[in-house]
Amino acid sequence: MATLAVFALTACVQTAHKTTGELKSGSENRRIVLMPVDIELSVLNAGGVNEPRADWTNAGREHVRTALAAHTAAFEAEIVVPDNSDILDDLDKEQLQIVKLANAVGSSILLHEYLPQLKLPTKKDQFDWTIGPDAKLLKEKYDADYALFVFLRDSYASSGRVAVIIIGAILGVGVQGGIQAGTATLVDLDTGQVVWFNRLARASGDLRNGDAATETIKLLLTEFPT
Repeated sequence: MATLAVFALTACVQTAHKTTGELKSGSENRRIVLMPVDIELSVLNAGGVNEPRADWTNAGREHVRTALAAHTAAFEAEIVVPDNSDILDDLDKEQLQIVKLANAVGSSILLHEYLPQLKLPTKKDQFDWTIGPDAKLLKEKYDADYALFVFLRDSYASSGRVAVIIIGAILGVGVQGGIQAGTATLVDLDTGQVVWFNRLARASGDLRNGDAATETIKLLLTEFPT
């Protein structure tokens, strides 16, 4: 839930940070490995606590997988899917740790790149983030040039929460409803450097719906380097 708190602190707009407008090619055909999406859908109860819903998460994962496949098909690159799986927990331990590391770096980027008061002095004039040398494990396993990591959280207000929101509005008190939050992180597998990063934070969207999930992925991958 710490990551959701970071999103809540940032303005509900979508922007992109990137260090390159063009991707290099390590071979004749550029290859991007699309790591399984870290996704969770939940219901926001009356007390403001997110309660994960496995059925919603499973539906959202399927819709996002389909949306990603369709969207990335237009990239000037060969898209590789790890072991034909879209389930994060199906990865081996080493790959799972790399995904968790990439998401942790994404949380740091959210804090220090999107909140001016937390901007790091050493990164003031540059976008310089890395997941470290372990990135080469993915390069060797998939013969890929880059890896794309996607993190998504979507919450929906329960009827009880909606009632609290209405009462708050009557009393002149703002009460947070559900939010849709996500990050997309593209990593150079030769160096471990984050070469492109985007975030999404808003109070709309619904990953339980196929068309809406397609719109979310299109927005999250806006300005993806080609």
